[in-house]
Amino acid sequence: MDTAVFAPASPSAPHWADWLLGDAPEQRLWLTRLLRVGALFLALDLARALGVVFGLVTLEDMAPLLAYDVVVLAAGIALIRSGWSAKFEDPALTMPLVALGLLGIALAYVRVDLGRGALLPLAAVVLVHGMHRLTPRQTLVSAGALLVVLSMAAAMMALLSLQGLNLAQEAVDLGVAALGLPALAAVASRAHAVLQTHARQRTELRQTLARLETLTTKDALTGLANHRHMLHLLDVEILRHSRQGRQFSIALLDLDHFERINQELGRARADEVLRQVGHLSTAHLRASDVMGRWGGEEFMVLMPETDLAGGARSLERLKEKLYTKLGFYREGRWVPVNCSAGVTRYRTGETIHQMLERAEQALRTAKANGRNQVVSS
Repeated sequence: MDTAVFAPASPSAPHWADWLLGDAPEQRLWLTRLLRVGALFLALDLARALGVVFGLVTLEDMAPLLAYDVVVLAAGIALIRSGWSAKFEDPALTMPLVALGLLGIALAYVRVDLGRGALLPLAAVVLVHGMHRLTPRQTLVSAGALLVVLSMAAAMMALLSLQGLNLAQEAVDLGVAALGLPALAAVASRAHAVLQTHARQRTELRQTLARLETLTTKDALTGLANHRHMLHLLDVEILRHSRQGRQFSIALLDLDHFERINQELGRARADEVLRQVGHLSTAHLRASDVMGRWGGEEFMVLMPETDLAGGARSLERLKEKLYTKLGFYREGRWVPVNCSAGVTRYRTGETIHQMLERAEQALRTAKANGRNQVVSS
């Protein structure tokens, strides 16, 4: 009895579509649209090639059209796929490709009789595919220019008495196409309006999501991380510690005698002091450190990859910066605002609550010992 042998599957090569279209969603969309229209041009070229086989078209007439279509399609794909077109306002190169497509249609109209009836519908397809990036004016001007060129070409061929041209039929076809221009303008205008509406809605949605994210992660007064977000960051840091052994420290910082500031200067001035704390602290902390408003006049500083001694030094520097920069004028005299802080390091296996309790105890000790100091625990 024969035994089937199955070879192990080899790593699959990248799918040809991924290789051709790339990974960026917008780039894939632009190239897909280009390939759709290009496929129609190549299908018409294939019909002309069959015409050469059956003696309906000469190779001299067909070959330049095929070469033109292949070069334009290949160039469009290469410029978009390589990212070269990204430096332009329209990375999809819509207007140049539409113009080249309509030029190819005009050349085919003059050069080959076979398939001439399919050229106007093909032009409509080109314009429809361009509507997603062109303005209504650009669409209408492109269509009008093509009709003018084709009309002039038909008149010239009639004057030269070229064979294969039914002038009456061409006049009817071009006239019907001209009558369709107002409809094309209306459709283009409507399509442009819909696309503009969708673009505006996407922008508004992104802005709304950004505002919601800010509301859920930022303190409205100071712009610092809020209490909830700081808890989330602590969870993340503890998980990183459990996986990688990375130590970290936290500090609770409280403004000394803030109630007196609130009573003497009023809510607005007191709020301004809190905003200054956020601004000054962010400017003087490390890029990896995160400061958040823990509640009232109390703040938390999260210091990744920092031991207890390093955390204490960092808070001492911050306290000195706040002392020299933070304050208010009372009766023409500068009154600095002092702060106290409690620093602790995360210990393996403990909970967030245990770590916070230790930091709060260190802060209470700093307050009890006379304020304006940093205590480690």
